[in-house]
Amino acid sequence: MTQEMTAKDRAKTVAPPLPPAWFQAVAWILTIAGFGISVYLTITHYDDSALVCSASKTVDCHAVTTSEYSTLLGIPMPLLGLAFFVAFAALITPWALRSTWPPLRWGRVASVSVGVLFVVYLVTVEFAILHKVCLWCSGVHVVTVLLFLLVLIDEFRRIGQVD
Repeated sequence: MTQEMTAKDRAKTVAPPLPPAWFQAVAWILTIAGFGISVYLTITHYDDSALVCSASKTVDCHAVTTSEYSTLLGIPMPLLGLAFFVAFAALITPWALRSTWPPLRWGRVASVSVGVLFVVYLVTVEFAILHKVCLWCSGVHVVTVLLFLLVLIDEFRRIGQVD
């Protein structure tokens, strides 16, 4: 066995380059948008008079945000969304994106995967149980799915660079 490092060994110790600028810009814009909507929905959870949303047969933010499904173990869903976007913002800082520490990389993948599972659950509740849609909630759902896709794109980019 030689003392020289193989290319794969060097790849593990050298920090990966940052994702392309477009990735970082889109990830930050989406994260800030999701954070902003989550702040608004958290406020409206505690003061439903602050909720601005049209109400029709299908679109009814009030019915969705005040339903029994608007909390999980007593924690308001918007507060969970707020925590998600704050944590995700930490995971997409330049330092975290350059880090070779695997928990940061897999933390991004795990967080958006859990986020998408919540989206599937919440959309199912909206359509199958409540038969109502919250447009503000849908905004968070779209942002979360787009972040999931971005993280997957970045993972495939990283895999392609190691080979």
